[in-house]
Amino acid sequence: MALLLVDGHAIAYRSYYAFIRNPLLDSKGRNTSAVYGFLRVILQILERYRPERMACVFDSGEETERHRQYTEYKAQREEMPEEMAGQLPVIFELLEALGIPVVSIPGQEADDIIATLARRAASSGDDVRIVTGDKDLFQLLSDRIRVIRPSSGTVLGDDEGPEALRERYGLEPGQMADLLALMGDSVDNIPGVKGIGEKTALKLIRSFGSLDAVLERSGEIEPEHVRRKIEQGREAALFSRELVTLRDVPEAAPPERLVLREREEERLLDLLLSLEFNQIIDELGLGAARRGVQVAYRAVDADGLAQLARRLEDAGSFALDVETTSLDPLTAQLVGISFCTQEGQAWYVPVQAPPGEGSEDLFGDGVGAAGVPLELVRERLGAVLRSGETQKTGHNVKYDLIVLERHGFEVRNVTWDTMIASYCLDPSRRSHALDALALDHFRYRKIPYDGLFEAGDRRRDIRRVPPERITQYACEDADYTLRLRRLFEPLLERGGARELFCEIEMPLCFVLKRMEQAGMAVDTGRLAGLAAVIDGELERISGEIHVLAGERFNINSGPQLQRVLFDKLGLPSLRRTKTGRSTDVGVLSELAVEHPIAALILEHRQLTKLSGTYVETLPGLVNPGTGRIHTSFNQTVTATGRLSSSEPNLQNIPIRTQLGRSIRRAFVPAEGNLLLDADYSQIELRLMAHLSRDAGLIEAFREEADIHTRTAARIYGVSERDVDAAMRAGAKTINFGVLYGQGPRALSRQLRIPFEEAQRFIDEYFESYPGVRDWIESAKEQARVKGYAETMLGRRRPLPDITSRDGGLRSFAERIAVNMPIQGSAADLIKIAMIAIDRELDARGLAARMVLQVHDELVFDVPEAQLPAVASLVREKMESAVSLDVPLKIDLGTGGDWLEAHG
Repeated sequence: MALLLVDGHAIAYRSYYAFIRNPLLDSKGRNTSAVYGFLRVILQILERYRPERMACVFDSGEETERHRQYTEYKAQREEMPEEMAGQLPVIFELLEALGIPVVSIPGQEADDIIATLARRAASSGDDVRIVTGDKDLFQLLSDRIRVIRPSSGTVLGDDEGPEALRERYGLEPGQMADLLALMGDSVDNIPGVKGIGEKTALKLIRSFGSLDAVLERSGEIEPEHVRRKIEQGREAALFSRELVTLRDVPEAAPPERLVLREREEERLLDLLLSLEFNQIIDELGLGAARRGVQVAYRAVDADGLAQLARRLEDAGSFALDVETTSLDPLTAQLVGISFCTQEGQAWYVPVQAPPGEGSEDLFGDGVGAAGVPLELVRERLGAVLRSGETQKTGHNVKYDLIVLERHGFEVRNVTWDTMIASYCLDPSRRSHALDALALDHFRYRKIPYDGLFEAGDRRRDIRRVPPERITQYACEDADYTLRLRRLFEPLLERGGARELFCEIEMPLCFVLKRMEQAGMAVDTGRLAGLAAVIDGELERISGEIHVLAGERFNINSGPQLQRVLFDKLGLPSLRRTKTGRSTDVGVLSELAVEHPIAALILEHRQLTKLSGTYVETLPGLVNPGTGRIHTSFNQTVTATGRLSSSEPNLQNIPIRTQLGRSIRRAFVPAEGNLLLDADYSQIELRLMAHLSRDAGLIEAFREEADIHTRTAARIYGVSERDVDAAMRAGAKTINFGVLYGQGPRALSRQLRIPFEEAQRFIDEYFESYPGVRDWIESAKEQARVKGYAETMLGRRRPLPDITSRDGGLRSFAERIAVNMPIQGSAADLIKIAMIAIDRELDARGLAARMVLQVHDELVFDVPEAQLPAVASLVREKMESAVSLDVPLKIDLGTGGDWLEAHG
C-alpha cells in the first residue's frame, strides 16, 4: 500500500449520522458520535492496511471556484449540525496525535485535492486507496486507484475498483462524470438535465457511451419526451459536467511527503481519556507502562509477616486491598491482602485456601496458591489492623471490610475511601473504578482482572494465577489507592468537598456496610404463591391479546408485535428505531388511547419484568448462611448523591401497582420483630419552599395544609373544599414537574390536555408561587457563573454545558441546575439522618437494625419491645437532620411486612 487517502468530511458526516437515533454521549452529556465513528474507521484502516503514507483531506470551508461559477452550488445543503461541528476540532487533534497528516487547502475542495494526490501517486506507479462514501470519486477508479466505502455505519467495507463500477452501474470510471452531468446531484445542487433521473441517465450513457455522443445523436433518443428534455437541457448538462469533473490542485503537496509520524502516546491518551473512550485506550495498549517508574512489589510468606506488621505500624498510615474469589463480599473467600505504605512500595500476603478449595501448593514454592494459613495472618497482622493508631485507606473499602470481618479480622480507624473521594470531587464521572482513576490521573494502565487469566481459560480461578502475576496485580491495587489518596486530599480541600467527604460520605460508608451485613428476611413461600398467580395472570392477558389480534403470536417478539400492531391492526407507527417501528413504553402508552391491545401489552410487559426481576429471582438470592437477602448499596453511582442498590435492586419495586405491593409484602422482619418504615413527607417540595423562600409555599407547609390541594385551588381558581381528585392529581403533577423543568408540552402529554391549557396551568403556578420562578432563574444564573450546581450541604455537580451554544445541551444543564439543589439536598438530608440514627442505636444498645433505604424512606427491623423507643429516635433524628424554614415531617408505620409497615 503506497498511499491511503481519507475523505475527512464524508467520513465524519457518516459517523455522526450512524448514531443519530442513539447518539453517543459522555458522562457530561456531550455528543461524541462523530469523533467515535471517525476514530473507529481510522483505526480499522491502520490495522488492515498498515500504511506508510496517508492523509485525511478536508474541505477548507471557504468559497471555491465552483461557487464563483455557480452561486447555487451546494446552496441547498443543510448547515452542519452544531453538535457535529463542535467535534471536528477534536477529530483534528486525534489525527495529529496519531501522526496522520491532515490536508486542507484554502479555496479548494477535498475531492479535488484527493483526485490530485491520487493521480500523481498512481502515475508514479503507486497503489492508492481512497476511503469515502462519495460517488464523485468513482471517476478516479483504475488498476492503481481503488475506493473503500464504509459498508455499514462505521464498519470499513472492501476495496472497490473499476470492476465494482461495471457490476453496479455497467459503466467505466471515465463515464461517471457524464452520468452525474445528466442526472444531477441534489446533495451538491448540481442541476443536471431537468426531468432526467439516474435510471434514464444510466440507460443513455450505456447506449451512447458518453455525454458528448448523447448530445450529438440526440435525434436517435426514444421516447420523444426524453429526447426533448435532453435537447432542451444541453447547456445544463455540459455545465454540470464541468462542475462534477474532478480538477487538479497545483498547490497540493507531493504524495511522498504524506508520511505517517510516530503517534504521540501521552497526547493521544489525554484525548481519549477526556472523550471517555476507555475501550479504545485498552485496545491501543495506552498507559500500559510509565517511563521511569520504579516499584518494589513483594509477596510475603509466613516468616515475613512480623516484619510487615512492624512496617505498617511504623508507617502510621497505609492502604489495603483484598483479593477474593467472588464479587459478593458475603460469600467470597479471602485469597490475599495487599498493603502499601508509600508510592511504589507494596506487599502481598497470599492466604491459604480452606481445605478442599485449592489449598495445595500449585507452584511448589511455598508462597503460591498454598499461601499463608489464615490463622497465622490473623495472629500476626490482626493487631495492626485493629489498631486505632494507624490510619487505613481503601478503594470501595466497604467490600474489603465485610470480607475481612467474615474472616475474623477487626479493622479500625478506616479514614479514607478513594472511590468515595473521587465521587465527591466529580459525581458525573462515568466510572470511579480504580483502574479508570489510575489511567485518568496517573496515565497508568493497571493489570486488568481479565488479564490475570490466559485466553480461553474458562475456570478463571484466581488461586491458580502464578504468584508473580497475582502479586503484581494486588500490589498495584494498594499502591494506586495510596497514590489517589495523596492526590485527592488537597483537591477535596480546594474544591470545597472536604466536609462532605469527612462528615457525610465516609461515615455513611460504615452505615451501609452494617445494612448490607444485616440484610432483609424474605418469605419465599409467599413469593412462590405469587409466582403462580402471575403465571395465571400472564396466561389470561396473553389470551385477551391474541383475541384482539385475531391470531396467536409471540408477544415478546419485536418484529411480530410490530406486524400485528401496525400492519394488521393499522395502528399509527409513532417512532422508528434501528430495529424498526418502536413499540416502547411511550409509544404503547399513546396507542392505548386508540386500542385496548396496547394497554394489555404494557400490563403483560410489567408483569413479565417484575416476575423475572423479583418474584423468580429473589429466592435464589437468599444467602444460605443468613437466610436473608443482602442487597448492595451503591454510594458512588448517581450524580445527584442519591443511593442506588443492586443484586437485587430493591429501590425499583413499585408501590403503586398491585404486583409491586404484593412483592413488598414478601419482605418480613426477623422472628419476634416488626418492620418500622419511616418516610419523609414531600421532602423535595419542602426543600423547594426553603430554597425559594416563597411565602405561599412556606405558609402552606407551616399550616400543614395539603400542598397539592392548595396548589390545585390556586391554579383552577376554586376553594380548597371544591378541589376534586382529578384537580389534585393535576396539581401534584405540576408541583413535581416544576422541580424537573417540565415544560407545557411535556405537561400536556402527561395530563392529556391541550398545550394551551398546560401553558396556562404553568403560568398560574408561577403567579401563585412567584418565589419559585425567581429561584429557578437564580439557580440557572448561579450555575452559569460558577460552572456547577450545588446542594445545601456543598455537594457539587459540574455543568460544563450550562453555557453551551448547543441548545439541547444547554437546556439539559439548566434543568440539572434547578433539580440538583433540591434532589441532591434531599439525598444529603437522609444520609445525615441515617448516620445519626445508626450512631444513636449503637449508643443506646438497641437491637434494631436499619435494613433498607429507598430514596426518602428508611426501613428498620425492630424487636417489638423496643418499637416505641426506636420510633421516637427515628422521628427525632429524621425531622431534625437539617434546619429549614418549613418543618420536616415523616410518616411512620409498622407491620409484619414491608407493605403493611409502609401503609
